[in-house]
Amino acid sequence: MSTVSKSAKEARLREFVEITGATTADATRFLKAASWRLDNAMDAFFSDPRAGAATSATTAASNATLARNLDAVWAVYHDPATPDEIGMDGTMQYCRDLGVDPEDVVFLALAWFTKAPTMGRFSRRSWTEAWQAVGCDSIERQKQYVAKLQEQVRDPTTFKRIYNFAFDYAKAEGQKSLQFDIARELWNLLIPLDPDSTFPARHLAQWLAFLEGKGGRAVSRDTWSLFLDFARSVDESFSNYDEEGEPCTAWPSLIDDFVQSVCRS
Repeated sequence: MSTVSKSAKEARLREFVEITGATTADATRFLKAASWRLDNAMDAFFSDPRAGAATSATTAASNATLARNLDAVWAVYHDPATPDEIGMDGTMQYCRDLGVDPEDVVFLALAWFTKAPTMGRFSRRSWTEAWQAVGCDSIERQKQYVAKLQEQVRDPTTFKRIYNFAFDYAKAEGQKSLQFDIARELWNLLIPLDPDSTFPARHLAQWLAFLEGKGGRAVSRDTWSLFLDFARSVDESFSNYDEEGEPCTAWPSLIDDFVQSVCRS
């Protein structure tokens, strides 16, 4: 019996399809034969000339149908002034039709999955490629896949990818840092849901209060990404925290200062 989680299988299946162009059925067959080891499954696929030939013909026809159906879905939501983008109004309607709350973490997972460029917007090319890869060419099928995204959020590796994606997704265009008010909202949403962390709610509140006390300055990418590692690795009393060594090296000075302030209080 495979020990690979359901969410990990979904992620590997999607990656296999994206890389090889294989159908979902063929991708599943090769992954099962390789005990869901992605590299081994792809090696077997590319070593089988029959798989490549069959995939080319089948994929061409399948992709053409998927593309037409996805064009029809896109047409419902895109901004008439910018046909290659779904803007804020279209995004809100899209969420209503999918049954997704824009303030729920699954919306962030959806944005990550479709490689949305920034908050409240979808890009036609990346949106189409994402849904085409998993064969979801209607709202009903996409609703079903959203349920799978909810499961994937519970996978620590996928969660971290979504967390890191959120930085670029939420920061203002042309800016290198994330506005504190937005970072605070995202931390309050994401950190309590991290499947690989037991970071206490009171420590998160202390962290946010500490940053407010520093003037609520914009959050750098380094601080954003390493805060998740920090939350995952320190114990409740910070007794295993070492600013120069284990459990992590080279913490941002802001995190060092935070730990010192909490330990002094």
